Amino acid sequence: AMRRVDRKNYVLEGSNPYQDSPQTIGYGATISAPHMHAYALSMLEDRLRPGARVLDVGSGTGYLTALFAEFAVAASEGNDEGVVVGVDHIP
Repeated sequence: AMRRVDRKNYVLEGSNPYQDSPQTIGYGATISAPHMHAYALSMLEDRLRPGARVLDVGSGTGYLTALFAEFAVAASEGNDEGVVVGVDHIP
């Protein structure tokens, strides 16, 4: 999933999207380092199946939400369609 969803589309211009460190996204927030996204996906591996329903609270840029969708929605077949929703706020 991380090879299919390009992190450069979720960071500010001028950032180094492929560096394994958090990157600022504005509003005093950061996008987590890639290894943290990989860890989150590995912890949810048994839950992220085609047809899964996922709520990503505090989704920030939406990068991890897009990764969730790679598992739950993009791979869905038939009537068992997955749903992924990300919510966040701007102070």
